[in-house]
Amino acid sequence: MMKRIEETLSEEDWWNAKNRLVWWQFLGLSEGAVQALEDMAHQIQRSSNLMESFLALHEQTAHRGEWHFDWSPLSFNPVIEAQLGDGTSLFYLLVYLNALPHTLQAYQRRGISMDTFAETMADIPFYIEWYAQKYGRWGFEHFPWIARHLSGRLISLGRLQFMLLPFPGKVLALRHRFHHQVILLADPDQPLRADGYAVGAGNPDLPVPTEEVWYPQRQENEDGWMGHPISPQGYALKVPAFFTRDTWEIALQHGDWVLDVHIPRGKNLNLEECRDSLQRAFAFFPGHFPENPFRGVYCHTWMFTPQLQHLLRPDSHILQFQREFYLYPHPGSAGFLLEFVFGSREYPGNDAPRDTSLRRAVLDWLSHGHELFDLPGVFLSSPQEWGEQTHRKGWLAFVTEQ
Repeated sequence: MMKRIEETLSEEDWWNAKNRLVWWQFLGLSEGAVQALEDMAHQIQRSSNLMESFLALHEQTAHRGEWHFDWSPLSFNPVIEAQLGDGTSLFYLLVYLNALPHTLQAYQRRGISMDTFAETMADIPFYIEWYAQKYGRWGFEHFPWIARHLSGRLISLGRLQFMLLPFPGKVLALRHRFHHQVILLADPDQPLRADGYAVGAGNPDLPVPTEEVWYPQRQENEDGWMGHPISPQGYALKVPAFFTRDTWEIALQHGDWVLDVHIPRGKNLNLEECRDSLQRAFAFFPGHFPENPFRGVYCHTWMFTPQLQHLLRPDSHILQFQREFYLYPHPGSAGFLLEFVFGSREYPGNDAPRDTSLRRAVLDWLSHGHELFDLPGVFLSSPQEWGEQTHRKGWLAFVTEQ
């Protein structure tokens, strides 16, 4: 099978039905998904304007790398949508899948194994089936996700997925030279609420009173750094502290390369499997992407909603995962959590289902007027320390010394 896949690398071969079938088998697509995609392929081949649009979009994505990475829905060409109706998303899915040979070539140039390629692309059939189960017909909507797969940016290594990117946060991470504990200092451009979380977090329709808004300070001189420390739970302290250069050093700052972690659906999230993924990633990326040495791990997920500590059991895998990261203030929302729990980013109405413990907990929490918002976080320890909550222990030591 692997050898046959490698023989279909030429883009001209894509419209050979036998070669497409090899890819469908490689991806493990269901019979229904294959039939839907093949029907769309034949429809494209019978229409000159559809074929012209298809080839133009293929040039845009696979050749020029102009993918839809934004988390908003992919915009469809209204002319194509008028012609294909509900089948439009399958047209665009075929455009994206037409990049598979190019993705494989990119893997080969970096010396990445076929096993890793197969492991990474396994997400694609999952999201195809997910759409069919959700809407009762074949189609696709997770284009921003698979754009990361097909562009070669995102790599699956066990339970977790990783992607190199410049650290987007503007917090400053300092590491103790001797004890190795990490402290984050707040972003001076991010206005904060009285509780130390970001203005704009939670429900944007509930503005923060002006008198409660404050801006953290951060200054650097030859002796060290002054700033407002952040708790690993994601809020900043109003009282600043000074960190001397002879005791502290910069561990991470804006623009440094980090491993961005993504958490695929459909599997348990236990600490051991996550540790194994981190160990694989720390070995994989220096070998295959040596031009981008990373300084830490970054993640922004609905699982980093601090209010989940009130909604889930203390021993839940989600909270265990959350406690390994150092969260920091960000104007996050409840959208991604609500989408995961209820299937929509909109706040649930009175008729929202209460058929799971998490759904009931979220609905009860919101009914009492409480807020929900997600945060980003960083993990700046070694994979061997995963599971030890090193950042929370370091914070406890820091506040004890103050």
